[in-house]
Amino acid sequence: MKYKRYNFQHKETITTVFAEDPELFIVAADAMMEAREEIENYIKNDPYLLSTLTPYHCEGKLIGEMSRASLLAGVGPMASVAGCIAGYAVDRMVERGASFAVVDNGGDIAMSIDEPIIVGVYTGHESSMAFRIEPKSGIRAVCTSSGRIGHSFSFGDADAATVFGEDPCTADAFATALGNEIGDFGKEEIKKTLRNFWEGNKDHVIACTVVRDDVIGLAGKVPEMVAADMDMDLISKGNPFIMRR
Repeated sequence: MKYKRYNFQHKETITTVFAEDPELFIVAADAMMEAREEIENYIKNDPYLLSTLTPYHCEGKLIGEMSRASLLAGVGPMASVAGCIAGYAVDRMVERGASFAVVDNGGDIAMSIDEPIIVGVYTGHESSMAFRIEPKSGIRAVCTSSGRIGHSFSFGDADAATVFGEDPCTADAFATALGNEIGDFGKEEIKKTLRNFWEGNKDHVIACTVVRDDVIGLAGKVPEMVAADMDMDLISKGNPFIMRR
């Protein structure tokens, strides 16, 4: 294992960073502070961004990405903020020469990897799911929304609605959109909802999964599911994700 695990927290941003050395962790932390500053400054001038739950057109570097994701997924721009910040940090790490960079921002994970990793999805149950992410899979984001776990707002009632994608900002927005659609559903309703979601959004996501009680739904090119022990100490506090090798 060539990388080390670091923790970074500032206000609502609670992250775990996997980097090859401390200097790259500092790059990630600085990037997250920079991203938050842009978003906070925009909100000071346009508070509606913070509260709207519907697509909203905005201009700016990161704000523009959040706006684009909100328009694609049909949710508010803030639905993509965690993935956007994580993705920005990973991009800055790669620019500084990182061959392995992972940022878990409250359960929304951005990555650029040169070796496989195992990402576990904590669902609140004794048994949770884990996926093996390969470097050549094209997956650069694993984002989850939950109507039962964590602090993020959801209209739905899923234990975990997870989206695998190429872009962290977009994946985060679509995870929220998927989670919003999962109500007090049984197996057939989840199957139908997931199929319709995938057919309507497969141009923007690589795969998606839903967990609600004892029902698990899968759609798209879902990574290989593997056995993994859940280690609560590896969870960035307040998020529905675990990660371990």
